[in-house]
Amino acid sequence: MNCHLLVPDLFWPAAAGGEPYRDLRVPALETILARGDAIPSGNLSLERWLGASYALSNEQLDLPLAPFALRGDGGEPGDRVWMHADPVHLKVHGDRLILADASRLAVTENEARGFIAALNAQFAPEGIEFTAPHPQRWYVCIANEPRMRTTPTTEVAGRNVDTFLPTGDDGARWRKIFNEAQMLLHTLPGNEAREARGALTVNSVWFWGAGRARPLTSPYDAMWTNHPLPTGLAAAASSVVHPLPSSAAAYLEEASEKPALVVAAILPTTAYGDIAGWRDATVAFEHAWCAPLLSALEKGPLRYLTLHGLGPDYGYYATLERRSLLRFWRRRRPLHTYAP
Repeated sequence: MNCHLLVPDLFWPAAAGGEPYRDLRVPALETILARGDAIPSGNLSLERWLGASYALSNEQLDLPLAPFALRGDGGEPGDRVWMHADPVHLKVHGDRLILADASRLAVTENEARGFIAALNAQFAPEGIEFTAPHPQRWYVCIANEPRMRTTPTTEVAGRNVDTFLPTGDDGARWRKIFNEAQMLLHTLPGNEAREARGALTVNSVWFWGAGRARPLTSPYDAMWTNHPLPTGLAAAASSVVHPLPSSAAAYLEEASEKPALVVAAILPTTAYGDIAGWRDATVAFEHAWCAPLLSALEKGPLRYLTLHGLGPDYGYYATLERRSLLRFWRRRRPLHTYAP
């Protein structure tokens, strides 16, 4: 049995140093990193890690993930061009616009339906068709692949949008559409109702990830996830897709001997500074996943375990097999010592 465990937001932003990790008790996670010889993997978001794993990354082109996420959301991308149009809130902070993503908005199905109808009434004459298979995840269908570079919403969350707006030959056009969508959404009754009840308004959409669907290849025979993007990527690679169980114990009962990727997107994003929530979730991850997987590696049935720990500024990966656990000279280090 060969398990690759992918964990977004396992490492806190570098500017905080080691303080978020102080006295955090995660011995199994620390053992995996120590005995597996943790190797720095750079600052990769979930989207960029998956793009690279499925050979969709190219420094000169956009990251064409939208059609695969749409498929994971139950849509049918066909051979058309799709792009994310995620609902967001932009807050004026001095001379900056700070983005809050859909995780902070809790958009309802009825609200999404009203916003999408208004956006289509405005932009359909330009050949831009909005759809929302999930209230928190919106997409646009367009005629041609734009020649521009964009940034995934998760990488912009909590940050000033100015340095992340689309660039390239078609960047100016989509920056204009971005501004027009803001002006339209600002006037809608749905946002007036949200404001009246104290909720953040949906006052913009964030465009990124344009491309067409195509067959893919994958080193993983199975995918375990509740996230639409890896779900859609696995489907395009004809991999078996399973829902993410609540713990490694449940995973081990059902997993086969073939290589599997487990996307444990269960830690809260580090973008909004909730250190206490992140620490609690990290401890829960230790008990639900790290400790049982380490035990399964020691006693069976697990033969190989690879941890891919991601973070906004730095990350590490570590690969273990049973004999790796005999490396007693690789002593566990507190998690905060991995911070640069």
